[in-house]
Amino acid sequence: MDRRDIIKKLLFSTATAKTMIGEANTQKLVLPVGVMSSDEKYVSKWHSFPNMIWTGEDLWAQRLQDWCIKNGKLTCLCQGVDRTAFVLTHQLKNHSESFYATATLCFLHTTEFAKRNENFAGFRIGVKGRFEDYRSAIMTGVGIDMGVTRNGFLFIGKLMSGVKINEETLISEIRLVLSATPLPSGKNFVKLKALDKSGNTITAISEEQEPELWVGNIALVSHFKFTDQADEPSVAFSNLSMEGKKMIVNKEQVYGPIYFAQYTVQPRLLKLTAQFAPIDIPESEAELWIKKENKWVKVAVAKIHPLARIATFRVNEWQSKKKHFYSVRFKLPLRNKEIQQYTYDGTIASEPNEKSKVKALAFSCNWDFGFPDNEVVIHASKHNADMAFFLGDQFYESNGGFGIQMNPIEKAELDYLRKWYQFGWSYRNLFRNIPMVALPDDHDMYHGNIWGAGGRATIADGDAATRQDSGGYKMPAEWVNMAQLTQTSHMPDAFDPTPVAQNIGVYYTHWEYGGISFAIIEDRKFKSPPKEMLPEDAKVWNGFAANPMYDHSKEKKDIIQLLGDRQLTFLQAWKGTWKKDTKFKVLVSATPFCCLQTLPEGSKTDQQTPDLQIPEKGEYLTGDAMTQDMDSNGWPHSRRDELLLLLSKSFDLHIAGDQHLPSVVKYGVQAYGDSAFAFAVPALCNIWPRRWFPKLADNHQPLPGKPQQTGNFEDGFGNKITVHAIANPHKTGRLPAILYDRVPGYGVVEFDKTESTITLHCWPRQVNPAEQTAAEFAGWPITFKKNQSPV
Repeated sequence: MDRRDIIKKLLFSTATAKTMIGEANTQKLVLPVGVMSSDEKYVSKWHSFPNMIWTGEDLWAQRLQDWCIKNGKLTCLCQGVDRTAFVLTHQLKNHSESFYATATLCFLHTTEFAKRNENFAGFRIGVKGRFEDYRSAIMTGVGIDMGVTRNGFLFIGKLMSGVKINEETLISEIRLVLSATPLPSGKNFVKLKALDKSGNTITAISEEQEPELWVGNIALVSHFKFTDQADEPSVAFSNLSMEGKKMIVNKEQVYGPIYFAQYTVQPRLLKLTAQFAPIDIPESEAELWIKKENKWVKVAVAKIHPLARIATFRVNEWQSKKKHFYSVRFKLPLRNKEIQQYTYDGTIASEPNEKSKVKALAFSCNWDFGFPDNEVVIHASKHNADMAFFLGDQFYESNGGFGIQMNPIEKAELDYLRKWYQFGWSYRNLFRNIPMVALPDDHDMYHGNIWGAGGRATIADGDAATRQDSGGYKMPAEWVNMAQLTQTSHMPDAFDPTPVAQNIGVYYTHWEYGGISFAIIEDRKFKSPPKEMLPEDAKVWNGFAANPMYDHSKEKKDIIQLLGDRQLTFLQAWKGTWKKDTKFKVLVSATPFCCLQTLPEGSKTDQQTPDLQIPEKGEYLTGDAMTQDMDSNGWPHSRRDELLLLLSKSFDLHIAGDQHLPSVVKYGVQAYGDSAFAFAVPALCNIWPRRWFPKLADNHQPLPGKPQQTGNFEDGFGNKITVHAIANPHKTGRLPAILYDRVPGYGVVEFDKTESTITLHCWPRQVNPAEQTAAEFAGWPITFKKNQSPV
């Protein structure tokens, strides 16, 4: 079963079909101003573009590394399954009107083995996805294929012509002409013709189809299910044009070449990074313009990084007391010597020093089952936050389909960028106008778990788990640096920028903003791999000791690392640095310093987590035991306690993600509650639904008025924690259950500088916080005084 068959099965299962059309689906397509039903003609622009990987602002290519513009043609660079180039600005709607499309194609050299009916190129029409949004259809969509097979037969769906087009024509030029005309019966009369270079009709086929099948996206497709030369080009398209009143046109749906921008403001310094498409024109530069006294002024120029495809601007002597409008601009030289200018605009917010209350949004763990995540953006925007934190796993390896490509390095970098661009496609409007921080975590690095071991490389051989258990990075250092730059280059400069092993860069840093002092740390890069630190009889696999009765006396406690000496030095300095207007100190990292999770007793790994029972709301599952997941920062216990003792009571809050289990705990070292609060925010979309159903001692005392799984506990590593709030997965009755029953959402942290309080909010992704009856996850909000107990 190939990917298209799997998607069809998923999309048209009973539950998902209900989601697509029923009240449970909140992600309805809302068409912005400027959308119109039109017979305005679409004409491709590839003939005017230079040779480049990027295919233009009105197309999305799946995969990024599989398409390019070459000699004025859109060329598919591989012979693979389901390679598509989607038109972004034009879709088909259920109008009783006509549609007409033409495109020229030629198959590129292939072997006799590839010349069969299962391999084809042409159009994909009426593509629909999980949600009624053109972006969702790109990633998960199913439509009707029509075109020409590699061995020369026209087809519409399952209908195939009886006339074979000769090989000479197929590799020279064939013009496809597609039309759909409404019939009195209500159906569409669909006709596909093939013309040769001279415009003569070679063959044609036609059939009647239900008009609903034509509602959705339009794409060009190259599909090679059988091939013996996958890395060779398959087909080149040119001169695509479409017209007809059946189309909906929305020029605002372009994307690129400036996909999004991230920035931070520090005392007298603005750092802004613009993320570009892979245009890859040598010595390309971008400009940053700021509006001053109603006039646009160029304030910085930056070269586009050849691998990360970013332009990072530094503006010194930045005046942060007032709001500024910014515009990132780029000039693309066209083949006819003309220049096409592109812009991306936003706002540099005024620093909220004078505000009594400052809000931060916090997100993590972005599996793409909810893509394009409209409800998250709409709902989170209603908080009018002053900053945003994306705390890791900005994407998962599976996002966007096709798995991952790890080599060659040039294609691996493009593979990463496609997933990163998809992240921005969902969330860029959350940080277009406010500063943001992004922390790459393990999945951003193409790891299930990662123990960075000071930046070294993993062993070269073995499966993914074996390699990552050895410690270090699986991906080449060049790739790691590229990925880090895309996410962190706009952040304050690193405390100590000295690279680690393999010349991998670092980004741990200190950010002062709005009266809050943030220490941003890397809690993966320096951490020791447990397989190396524990004795062989522990039988470590993927961060779990399959033999919990191993000889603990042989652990290498003298050399084991959590954050590494360099970051401890940084935190010691941060602890002692106080500015006059600093009201709060907050630690920011990917994962909390405890292991707040349980599994059925006797579990030796967590691999059954995605398949565990989802209970009814309020149901308490029995038979679980504490886990010892060494991917969490509950391990190593001694180093965790060392860190919290170093910081003592000099920080007010730890914000983290990673765990997929919304929680608030108060850390304890020598006694319960003698350290700071920690807020682990929900996953945006939860692929790994962890839970907390600890076995309760007879003398256990939950916190007053709170559920029985709150109160004092020692986690699986013996770390003292006081659990104040937890949101376990539970049945919601909302579809799709795989999205909504796994407590997806986000956090909001509100700092009240007047009252010296912090309030933690935890919102389900589907809840509109502006509604009068809107409710957070049970147990929230939680308010506490600086370094004190809840109020």
